[in-house]
This record gives sequence, structure tokens and C-alpha cells, in this order.
Amino acid sequence: MNRNFLWGGSTSAFQFEGGSNEGGKGISFYDAITLSSKKASESMESWMGSNKVKDYSTTSDFYHHYKEDIALLKEMGFSAFRMSIAWTRIFPDGDGRVNPEGIHFYKDVFKTLKDNNIEPVVTLYHWDMPQSLIDRYYGWYGKETIEAFKKYVDVCFMEFKDYVKYWLTLNENNLTPMLPSFGTGKKVSKDSPEYLPFAYEVYHNTNIAHFYAVKRCHELIPDAKIGCMIASSLAYPLTSAPEDVLLTRNHNQKLTYDYLDLLTTGRYTPKNCIEIENSGSDIHKRDVDLFTHPLSKMDFISFSYYYSVCVGEEQNAADENAQTMQMMYMALKNPRLKQSSFGWTIDPLGIRILLNDLYDRYQLPLMIVENGLGVKDDVLTEDKQVHDPYRVEYLRQHIAAIKDAVDTDHVECLGYLPWGCIDLYSASGDREKRYGFIYVDYDDNCKRYKKDSFYWYKKVIESNGEELGD
Repeated sequence: MNRNFLWGGSTSAFQFEGGSNEGGKGISFYDAITLSSKKASESMESWMGSNKVKDYSTTSDFYHHYKEDIALLKEMGFSAFRMSIAWTRIFPDGDGRVNPEGIHFYKDVFKTLKDNNIEPVVTLYHWDMPQSLIDRYYGWYGKETIEAFKKYVDVCFMEFKDYVKYWLTLNENNLTPMLPSFGTGKKVSKDSPEYLPFAYEVYHNTNIAHFYAVKRCHELIPDAKIGCMIASSLAYPLTSAPEDVLLTRNHNQKLTYDYLDLLTTGRYTPKNCIEIENSGSDIHKRDVDLFTHPLSKMDFISFSYYYSVCVGEEQNAADENAQTMQMMYMALKNPRLKQSSFGWTIDPLGIRILLNDLYDRYQLPLMIVENGLGVKDDVLTEDKQVHDPYRVEYLRQHIAAIKDAVDTDHVECLGYLPWGCIDLYSASGDREKRYGFIYVDYDDNCKRYKKDSFYWYKKVIESNGEELGD
């Protein structure tokens, strides 16, 4: 592995930061869920399943623990830490007044990270849309939200440019065509003739946000690097039947490559253009100058990878034990792979395949910003230990596959930042599904405890990935 390889972990503000009622922060989509169970049932549960916990106000309380947490990350040897900025901590209403307390908080976090030789990798938008923009403009459906995002981005770049070298635009935005209503407050039935134009409008507006952020980053912080972030859904054919191969090809194209083709060329694919026109929309003809501007070309691709899926015509092969996102991908059970206790397939070779596919196709550096084993198996013992050999084994296999992609296949990979390095809430509000190297006791003032995987990952980082254990 390259000596400059970034070892670290990832979080997001709404799942980890807490402090939602402090420091002048405004109400985000997730704060509205906290305040109203009705909003939760109409939004989150419609796409992620039942919300186990509807209170996002504290989560892992990074807001009050960040100095302690950064010290723990330093002890592990982190060289990078991915986090997101809460839009409503900078602009409480999404636009209008800037909140100086929010600026001060993030500056102190970034400065503390840099003082400990940890590079912040910062996501500008990780799903926590300001509720005020939803109420006034239907979130990403409204052009006014794009203008608000532009102001927010400009403030972030100007205020934090001395601390942040790596930026990500929108989290997993390739999911937007599948979930256009998410975070908009606007419900349009899939059976309605308005659905496709609505979905395309939301998708295009998020793409304007992406290209604007990339262009402004290159204008305002020439030495910084900025990339996208996609949710990977690597699919294999369930069988060798040509029909399954075609379905798989179409799955990967629709959920991954259509989006990346747009971001790397600035143009919707020819097939997308025909589909857009047939829906009655004209988004493919708009904003071409911005999308194709030389400064709008991103510097790297980042992605999440937890599992692979199978695609085929045998729909009765669907894995009923799989949870949340895997079911959203219409996953079929892969008979050759083991599964986690949460029902997700364990496929370390898949991450090597994906790294090669992305690098061969786009010739851009890659960064893995989410990976890991989320399970409810972690137990804090009476002597305050957590033994998690299942997590070590999952990560060991995946890191070995990444090393093969880098050292043998010559893929340019910037870093490995597995998800939830300190325990956090799942997007669905489930606080018992844990990913971290550090256990958070939510019932005891969010006290932190090192898991066995903490010490293992420390050795991995010290050896630059050479010491993975047996």
C-alpha cells in the first residue's frame, strides 16, 4: 500500500453528532422526525422500514465528546476521518442568517483533527435537509433550495478552506432516482403521470448542486480535492442464463454507471436522454455549461460497499432475511456467500471487483468511505470490554481484498474509511446495530469503550495493512 494511503473511519452528522438543540442549530429533516412521530411514519418508514428510535437529538453526542473521540482516533493511528457538516448548524433555516456558533464548532473540530495529524474528509450534504427548505420549497424539488445550497457551499469553502483538503458533495446521490420523495415532503405516487417528471426534476437539481460544489471548490480552494459519493450495489447474475446476465448488466448500469457517466462527462447518457424526453421532462438540455465546465470535473470517486447482490428472473429466490437497503435493491440470495447476523452477504472479493470496475471505467482515484459489519451482537461485559471477532474477520478479509486491488491490480485507491468507526445510529434510527471499533453506551451518558477490534485496527494501520492477523 502507498505510504500516503489514508486509514480511518466515517460518520455523518445526523447519525453521530447530536447537540441538535445547542449552538444555534436549526431544525433538519431528522430533527423534525424527532419532534413529530407523524413525520417519521410518513417519511423514513416509507423507505427504510420501521424506525426503532425516533429521537436523533443526541445520538452518539460527538458534539460534546469530539476532543475525546479525536484522541481515540489518534490512538488508533487514523490519518483521515470522514464526517459531514450539518447544513442547519451553518444556516439554521437553510438560507438567510449564518450561525457563527456553528462555524466556530466545526473550525474547532477540524483544527483538533489537523493538530492530531488526521485529515478531515467532509461530506457537504448527508441527507439532513433543512426542514425550513422542505416546508417552503419541497427540498430538492425547489430551485430555491439549489440557491440556498450554493450559499451554504460557499460559506463552507471560505470558512474551512484552511483545514479541509478532501470534500465530498452529496451522500449516495445515485439513490435519488429511486427515492425522489425522500426529504422533499412532496408525495407523488409512482402510478401518477407526474411521477417521472417529478423524479427527474429532483434528480437534476441534486446534480446541479454536485457540479456547482465541484466547480466552486476548484475556484476557491485550488489545492483541495473533491469527489462524489455513491452507494454501490454490485450485482452478479444469479445463474449463467443470458437473461440473468442481461438483468445484471442493466442493474449495474442503472444504479451505478448512469450516475457516474453523468458526473464524469457532464452529460446524461443517450439512453437516459430518450427516457427523459419520453417522460415529458427536458432536464438533459439544461445547465450544460455548468455540467461540462472544466472546473466541474471531480477529482476522485468515493463509495460505500457492504455487500454484493444477485439479480435474476427467479424472484422467489429473494432473501427474506436481508434488511433495509439490500431489499430495496431487489436482492436475490447468493447461494455461494455467507451472511452476517443482520442478513447481509459477506463478499470481500466483491470490493476488489468493484474497485477494478470503477477504476478501469473512469480512470479516477477511488476512496472507500463506507464498509463494515453492522450487527446487534456486540455486548458490553461487566468489566467493560467488547469482544467482536466477527468484525475483525469481516474487516480483515475486505482489507486483504483492497490490498490485492491496489498492489496486484494497480488500482489507485486513496484510502479506507469504514463506516461508524465509533458506534452511531443507523439511518433508520436503530442504535443497536453497531459498526464501530469503539462502543458507545447510550444509556450511560454515551461513555466510550474500546472493542477488541480497536486494538486490531491499530495494528493494521501501524503496519500500513501488512499485519492483518490470521
